[in-house]
Amino acid sequence: MIGLIILIVAIVVVLAVTPFVLDEKGYVLISFNNTTIEGTIVSFCIMAAMTAATLYFTYKLIRYLLSIYRNTKHGFFARSEERKFAAIEQALFSAINDDYEQVERALSGNSVPDKFDDIRLALLAKAALANNEADKALERLFEISPEQQLKVAKLWLASGDSSAIESQLRVNAEAKKATALELKLYTEVLVQQQHFSVLEEFLPKLLRKKVFSSDQWTRVFTAYFSAQSADELTNKYKQLPRKLQTYAHTAYLTQMAATGQLAVIEGDLTKMVKHASQHDELATILNNANHGEAHKLQATIQDRLKKDDTNTALLLSLACLANAQSDYDLAARVFDKALNGDNKHQFADQAALSYKNTAQAEKALVLYNK
Repeated sequence: MIGLIILIVAIVVVLAVTPFVLDEKGYVLISFNNTTIEGTIVSFCIMAAMTAATLYFTYKLIRYLLSIYRNTKHGFFARSEERKFAAIEQALFSAINDDYEQVERALSGNSVPDKFDDIRLALLAKAALANNEADKALERLFEISPEQQLKVAKLWLASGDSSAIESQLRVNAEAKKATALELKLYTEVLVQQQHFSVLEEFLPKLLRKKVFSSDQWTRVFTAYFSAQSADELTNKYKQLPRKLQTYAHTAYLTQMAATGQLAVIEGDLTKMVKHASQHDELATILNNANHGEAHKLQATIQDRLKKDDTNTALLLSLACLANAQSDYDLAARVFDKALNGDNKHQFADQAALSYKNTAQAEKALVLYNK
């Protein structure tokens, strides 16, 4: 635009100067259809200069007005984007600090940048779960875009309904290059959905990939055996590959004790008494024991306690076993000796059972009140 104006001005200047150089006034005639413009070159140059000046100032005015509009528009949208970023930032820090009430306040009434919308929904779902509002959390989770669903798999699991992501996880978990996280998440979904027949087929792959630690295997098999009928427990255990039986052993024994089948596993439990490293595990198993008979196990524990009567794990094992055999007097006396601040919470139910059955209700109340 500037170049065009300069060109016009240059032409006008040449035309204006030429008559004086040639000593001629010069004459200009412009005819267009029925319109005729005529005059001297000087007057024409003056008019052209005025037109050029008008065009120039009009151009500058338009540019100025456009710059004001752009700056105003940019400032408005910039402030809007700042508010959106501030909302998601505040929500993230509130979530880090477990302040989910603030998370809801920060996000419920504010929008966020489009690329963070799925994160906003995930944070609101997490806040709803923290407030025990599973239905509200599921609503938020279903709004998350499909391609981001697996990134919030833990939230689906926490909601209690992970069926929505099971098919996606299965595809990823069955791939040759499945990650340890994908395998773990798929296993958790199968357990939650109680698809144990699928889990049984999937277990060898989990073993090959070395996905779980011993404690994690125990949690998986605890859920697995808890879902089996009492009559099927031993068969299900024996059908497992030998290497998996090693990881499943504690969960199997615990469930057998819980279903009152102490006589069937008495031999395994008796062997544990002989190994000091397994005494805590034995106490944990018997803590879940229901009614059953295991007199040989009791005798073995008592013989070992004669050599070490301060073995807290064996004392707790004996007390729980006595409860299972309805010898509440023995159980109560042993609990009096074995309970301490470290184990009172874990064995409170068993201790309270013995106290209630030996007319010591006040001791049971003390356990529940602490």
